[in-house]
Order: sequence, then C-alpha cells, then structure tokens
Amino acid sequence: MEIPEQFFTVYQETWLFLGSCLLGVPLGILWDAMRLLRCLLPHHSVAVFLEDVLLVFAAAVAVQCYAIVFARSALRYYDALGCACGFAIYCCTVGAVTGRILHRIRHGRTALAHQMKHMCCLIWKKIAGVFVRCPEKRRKRCKMSKNA
Repeated sequence: MEIPEQFFTVYQETWLFLGSCLLGVPLGILWDAMRLLRCLLPHHSVAVFLEDVLLVFAAAVAVQCYAIVFARSALRYYDALGCACGFAIYCCTVGAVTGRILHRIRHGRTALAHQMKHMCCLIWKKIAGVFVRCPEKRRKRCKMSKNA
C-alpha cells in the first residue's frame, strides 16, 4: 500500500490559498443575505445569535469541504486564513455597498411605516370627527338660534 504524498509545492500552495480566498465570497454573500433578512424582518437577539452561529458553522463546513476536495483531505492553516481574507475583502468592497443599500432599505421601511401611521391617524381623525363633532355643532347651532 502506497501512502499519497501530502506535500505541496509553493506554486500549489499559492493556488490553494487563492482558491480559499474565493471561497470567502459565497460566505460574504450568505452574510449579506442574513443582513437583508435582519433588515426586512427585525427579530430578537437570540435569533440573530443563531444566525451568526449558522454562518460560522457554514464557513467551517465550507473550508473543510474545500480542503477535502482540493487539498488532498488535509486542512491547512492557509485554507482558513484565505477564506477569512476573501470574506474580509468582500465585506470591504461589495459588502460596504450592500451595507449602504440595506441602510437605505431600513430607513425607507421606517419612513414608510411612519407615513402610513400618519395617514391612518389623519383618516381616523376625519372619521371620528364626523361622529364626535356632531353634538358640538348642534349645540353651537342651538346657542346661535337662541341668541337670535
């Protein structure tokens, strides 16, 4: 039985590192998807914690699968480091832009909710004014007719 060689050349290690950097991009996209979910549906901090745990678990599984497929089943430190670097580069470039977009969505959602609340209050005041002010108007008319 022959044991497969576990050593890589510098050239191969460089390509494995760059490939693991590219692995950070889908994790950044997953992170942005979770941020969008948090923006559209605000929820309790326990749910946010569970989402973050799910993201870390997905990153660990992705790095391990990458090592199994491309690195002859040997997980090396530069696989995880490359994934973290790719994730950081994604967050500093595309993630910054999506962060601004998500901030506008969140601000627009709260502004829309405020406008809807204001509109409902105005409609309610008009409807309530029809029923509540009727006796007041009648009293004023009665006082005017008595004074005349």
